[in-house]
Amino acid sequence: MDEISFLVAETYKHFQETYQPEFKPNPAAADYAELPDGPGVLYHLQKHPSIFVIRTLVSKNIREDFQTIISEPGNYPSLRLIDGEEDVREKLRFFSVESSCEAEIIHDQLNNRRFPVYEETLCNLSDPGFSWWLRKTENGTQLAFTLSVQDENTVKLGPLGDQQLALRNFNVLSDLFIQAGLEYSVQNEGNRVVFGDEDALLQEEFGNIFEFGMISDNLKNIFKILSRRIQDTSEIETCWFYLQELASVRRFWIQIQYDLTA
Repeated sequence: MDEISFLVAETYKHFQETYQPEFKPNPAAADYAELPDGPGVLYHLQKHPSIFVIRTLVSKNIREDFQTIISEPGNYPSLRLIDGEEDVREKLRFFSVESSCEAEIIHDQLNNRRFPVYEETLCNLSDPGFSWWLRKTENGTQLAFTLSVQDENTVKLGPLGDQQLALRNFNVLSDLFIQAGLEYSVQNEGNRVVFGDEDALLQEEFGNIFEFGMISDNLKNIFKILSRRIQDTSEIETCWFYLQELASVRRFWIQIQYDLTA
């Protein structure tokens, strides 16, 4: 039994039985001491009947920057915090990340963008929408960049990034699996990527990145195995950082969905 087979045999059953990700929105903080003392995104979500706008600011220290902005909101006009009569403290929210690089990615992709509340009703051939879509089938997991089929097996993921960048990274990842002797297919098919069903653990791992923005220790171990089997690790590192950034954007978008319904 090789390393991959052993990893699957030892972890898959436990993974299926115990891995239950849960997401809760970060409330606007009343006590500064409870704020994270690390990097993240400070943001103001402006809600309107048919659209919403996300205004973000990259923070190297959420606790310090939150206090500074609350004290002098006029110094941060890009956040639009002093429009209307609502308390500024109720408008400013935060999202914690592991590194400021992840915060920069979220800011670059989502800051000051307007999104329709009911995107599905607007999607057509001329305007395919901004979201990625996840669909689980009998042959694997499909990641689509445009909405083609909508049913109970389709999950809306939100705007996770550039399509061409995603296709390039998943193509590299597929080649890495082949080089490492790992029997798991990642196929680019135009406006979608199909993750095969050869390995149930890997299929579940990628599904959890897209659906929940979660990267578990199992996937970390698999990438460690790739780095031991492949001499040049530069592409492995690139794919790993890309998946981390992808997961961060997905988690942030989940929080935005909570905020919209709050």
